[in-house]
Amino acid sequence: MPKEKNYKVKSKVDHIAILVDDLKLAAEWYLDKLGGEVTFQDGKYIRLQIENLSIALVDRKHYPHPHFAILVENFCELPRNEGITVHHRDGTVGVYVKDPFGNYLEYIWYSETQKEVFCDD
Repeated sequence: MPKEKNYKVKSKVDHIAILVDDLKLAAEWYLDKLGGEVTFQDGKYIRLQIENLSIALVDRKHYPHPHFAILVENFCELPRNEGITVHHRDGTVGVYVKDPFGNYLEYIWYSETQKEVFCDD
């Protein structure tokens, strides 16, 4: 098996993104089952805060892949040469890296302004 380049960053999970067909119905269902609150929403995704977990409900018409995201503190720590860089409309920057099995890991960076909106620490 070929040896892959090791990229290590502090592994604080930022969110888990799942694909849904109906954002409103999905938010109602997850909030009913898990509690929590809506912390962000637009026409393409809704973010829920459930105790120690942030769940992004993403409209499958706009996003092709479910993923989990790891918070990157400094922009220069994003492994831009390891995957696809996306400048999200909410001001965050993500790098999506596909694992050997077809799953996606997003390394996500927040500007100081976006940390006030999305991060609780």
